[in-house]
Amino acid sequence: MGYLKCDDCAGYYELQEGEYPEDFDSCHCGGHLEYTDELADLKFKDKLISYINIKRIGAVLVGGMIMLLSFYLFSPDPYSANFAYNNNASFYIWFAGGLVAALLAGGNIRSGASNGFYSAILSGLLVIIYFYLIANNYFNNPVLADNLALFAALCAVYLFIPAIFSVSGGLIAIIARKTFKKLA
Repeated sequence: MGYLKCDDCAGYYELQEGEYPEDFDSCHCGGHLEYTDELADLKFKDKLISYINIKRIGAVLVGGMIMLLSFYLFSPDPYSANFAYNNNASFYIWFAGGLVAALLAGGNIRSGASNGFYSAILSGLLVIIYFYLIANNYFNNPVLADNLALFAALCAVYLFIPAIFSVSGGLIAIIARKTFKKLA
């Protein structure tokens, strides 16, 4: 027997009796499959690649930087007239960040959604840390509960709402990619 390893998602499949590598066109994620005889080599290489997936990390970083553009162009301060939520362009930028992250990283639908989500988390945490902690020090209340409440509110505004748009962009990117692959 043997194993088929996917180049894109680093998954593998053990061939069953009567199955041959030629029986499989591609992985469920759409990636190219390679045949190997030994599982030990496959597991070591895949663990190393899965822990240090440079392609995915790079895609999430690029998506996060695109999403940060909305906070750079428009103010992250809710008291500003130019607040990031006071315009539609921020929503499009967050959507584009997830879309780009998913397209660059590839993978299946779940990967597309998670790439968009991680991009939103990255950009949101950077905004919270820089704008609210370093630049303005809003976390200076002596009561810990007040600081935690502020952090929870900031997470809702800067992490979860942008994540909805970013995940949507990631899902649409992967669905479109899979549809175009099937048509080609």
